[in-house]
Amino acid sequence: MRLVLRANAHRQVAAGCREVAASPDTPRREPWQWHVRLLTDAEARSGKPPSAIRVAEALPGGVTLEVCADSGSATPAVEVVDPSGSPAVDREEDELVVLIASGGRVLVEDRHLLADADAMVLEGDDPLRVSLRRPDGSDSRVAVVRFGAAGRGPLAWVP
Repeated sequence: MRLVLRANAHRQVAAGCREVAASPDTPRREPWQWHVRLLTDAEARSGKPPSAIRVAEALPGGVTLEVCADSGSATPAVEVVDPSGSPAVDREEDELVVLIASGGRVLVEDRHLLADADAMVLEGDDPLRVSLRRPDGSDSRVAVVRFGAAGRGPLAWVP
């Protein structure tokens, strides 16, 4: 599965905190597994259960990326990639990946144009490898958020 999430559709969670993606994406519908949020205030932290793993990464423009996962559901990892060299992002079939453009525009697979704070969720077997490219002279970056299953079988997004 490949799903593009535009910045203007991110859910406002609190002042200075927008939720890019979460599983489940409807709060309190099913047990919480993970979330990816953008914090405009570096000191801000959104609420998370005590059993959660939290990873934070500074992005261009003074934004902090917050990634939290229930330790019994998923293991999170974050890296920030420079798309100027046209790198590729590879993932395993049982891994869920969220790509977030930051500081400018990024072209994914030469067909999906992500503007600043837009995201793409990748899961399942389509696709396992995506190319990244900076389509203009901006200084954009791509946050690559990886969620690995924590031993309960393949990880899936619960929309």
